Amino acid sequence: MMTTAASGLYGRTAAAAVRMLLCGAAASMLLTPPLAPAYPAALAAPAEPYSAASVTRGGALYGENCVSCHGLSGRGDGAAAAGLRARPADLTEPHLFAHSPGDLFRWVSRGRANGAMPGFAAALTPGQRWDVINFIRARAAGVRVREIGGEITAAAYPVPEFAFEADGVQDTLRRKLEQGPVLLVLCGPSAPLTRLQELAALRQRLTAARLQVLAVDLDEAAGKAAHGEGANLPLIVRVSGDVRAALALFRAPADGGETELMLDNNGNVRARWTAHGSDGLPDSDTLIAATVRVARAAVATPNHAGHAH
Repeated sequence: MMTTAASGLYGRTAAAAVRMLLCGAAASMLLTPPLAPAYPAALAAPAEPYSAASVTRGGALYGENCVSCHGLSGRGDGAAAAGLRARPADLTEPHLFAHSPGDLFRWVSRGRANGAMPGFAAALTPGQRWDVINFIRARAAGVRVREIGGEITAAAYPVPEFAFEADGVQDTLRRKLEQGPVLLVLCGPSAPLTRLQELAALRQRLTAARLQVLAVDLDEAAGKAAHGEGANLPLIVRVSGDVRAALALFRAPADGGETELMLDNNGNVRARWTAHGSDGLPDSDTLIAATVRVARAAVATPNHAGHAH
């Protein structure tokens, strides 16, 4: 499932050969930064909010424009990387989050002064460049989140904003977070019915502790096949394919079929449990204690990426 989701995000890479020529040319270029900022308005406010739809569009654009140098994984190991004077940046390292999205936008637009990367201002619209940046940030966040366990962390790795439908009502992650922390349950390849029933039974107690629970089946087709076309799975919300593709970045292939993420009010992952983790999935006492700690914890540094409304 993870392989399918990832390939959907990256899109077709047939144009990668053309982009390899750009990478090779860029290796011998020395880009001189302009004397004044070229994109002051864009740097002040991203044209595309950090949302699942933008992340998914950015994944396809990344596959067409960036994968030959930075690689499918983003670690700088693309097919053209070996022939470049400077190794492409590893776009999954933690220091990525030390840079504002505006920094990333400037680099994607103008290129880097060391000649290792061309500018894409002529090839991609401002909105497309923001989509690529949102994808890069979401993928890096997903990679970093895999290092988080059940203990509350101060790291600020944000989940993109997304819309969903529950009980016939349209809602968004952002509105849910206004009510308190959210336990985001990512299921696949099919929803684990026993765990969902357990969480549904605890819903009243968890809600009293101000913890909201959202469950997303990342492989809807497999879920229907496993439980029946009309199965009513508790807590599962309806989402678009874009949302499933973007959230798949936050699951590890060896999670045992389920990942549970504790999100603070800013949408940052503060704790993570998996079905195959050393501590397993949390019981109600653990969830409530984690909710209290997240609510009391210092607010993480803003991720600057913005949110969809």
